[in-house]
Amino acid sequence: MPQESQKNKPLILIGLTIVFVIVISHFINNVTIFGYTIKPTDLFMDIKPDSLQSFNNTNSNSIFDQGTTGIFAFSNEKINTNEFSGSVSLELIRSLINNANNNSQSSSDALAYQVPQTNNIPLTGNVSQMKYFFDALKNAGSEKIRVAHYGDSGVEGDAITANIRQNLQQKFGGKGVGFLSITSQDITFRTTTKQSFSNNWSTTSVVTGNANNLPLGMNGDLSIPQGVSWVNYQTTNWIPYLNSFNMARVFYSNAKPSTIKYSFNNQADQTATLKSGNAIQELKFNAPGGGAQSFKLTTTFANQAYFYGVSLEDGNGVYVDNFPWRGNTGLGFTSIPESSFMQFSKMLNYKLIILAFGANETSFSSADNTWYENQMVKVINNLKKAFPETSFLLIGVGDKGVKRGTRFVTDPNVPLLMKTQQNIANKTGIAFWNLFEAMGGYNSMEKWVKANPPLAFMDYTHPSWQGSAKIGDMIAAAIIQAYDNYK
Repeated sequence: MPQESQKNKPLILIGLTIVFVIVISHFINNVTIFGYTIKPTDLFMDIKPDSLQSFNNTNSNSIFDQGTTGIFAFSNEKINTNEFSGSVSLELIRSLINNANNNSQSSSDALAYQVPQTNNIPLTGNVSQMKYFFDALKNAGSEKIRVAHYGDSGVEGDAITANIRQNLQQKFGGKGVGFLSITSQDITFRTTTKQSFSNNWSTTSVVTGNANNLPLGMNGDLSIPQGVSWVNYQTTNWIPYLNSFNMARVFYSNAKPSTIKYSFNNQADQTATLKSGNAIQELKFNAPGGGAQSFKLTTTFANQAYFYGVSLEDGNGVYVDNFPWRGNTGLGFTSIPESSFMQFSKMLNYKLIILAFGANETSFSSADNTWYENQMVKVINNLKKAFPETSFLLIGVGDKGVKRGTRFVTDPNVPLLMKTQQNIANKTGIAFWNLFEAMGGYNSMEKWVKANPPLAFMDYTHPSWQGSAKIGDMIAAAIIQAYDNYK
């Protein structure tokens, strides 16, 4: 009898463990232990029918009209603005997963999803606030009109921004990629510009954190040389509007009285004198012969100055600056002093700021996103104070797939966050563009992944190069359509 009892102990232990896990995952949630909040988990989600896990696909707006409580009510945690550095390298995703996409999907899937249905979605919200940008566009032939495109990893590599820029430059003029930081995480897969730099720059940014409270620039970056440091930019033929430039503008502050070196097209180094003082300064260099394909900047000693970046330009028109903040939720703006925004605004004439965040917030989103909503309202209102004659456009989060049964459906946090973003736009009085609906609405990400060629990677979150181009084209089309209506 004792031996029989010993044999049953493992079965009893397994049974008690199953009961414990079910109780924890279904009945104990929103309880914080040692700083961690227990969230509800469905152990059987992968074997349930899709219909139990997905929303009504015939009315994609229905959730915005309903109260949302219960099973999706996760904890309302305050999130550090620098918390998400990204556990998976996006370079690896972009370089490897695209091949897996092509190799893994069957021919029948490719045919079924060859051309996913997308929608022509106009700007909504307070479209009249776009007047600052639209009025400025009327002078694009005689001025440089600037757009700042901020976002998380979805805008890395200049992928989406490049197509917004190309469409606007085709219509309103302008030539050149615009503002580039001194160092960058996306140089291995950025196609519009080749960038290389020495390994002895000390860079502080919104992404890495700003423990020393340094005066970050408009781009959320600041790089300090640790010796003779250099950075080199070279154009590519990816987009004709970006294959040359005739001016390089260098932005810096807190300089010691000294000189730097610079060169165009790998020619002999020239020298330029830096101005001392805490204010943000700029140096303008004209390319010899009226055109250049490369620009190199070299410092002469450690801690010479705070360098923010270089802008490559050619003539009047529209410039769209790509500012990717990998892993950020949009709250990183609190790390940038208002004085930096105001000084850059005077020098670069920003007339439109595009905000494209949200993918990282969906991991923590809940039925109650009040804290995030309030924080983003403060962020945008503060930006409007720094840029009183600048238009703002908030891009809603795109579709994100989660596996349910045998297929991928819309992450339930996506429509919840979309509603929050619409509230943010309404409360701040700015324009809004619905990327989720433009992609095709509910469960569209699976179609984008299985498209031929794939429009998204198999992480069911990030767009591929083709998908990024499509998104950029759709955003530009919505802006141009609103401009035509405004005229």
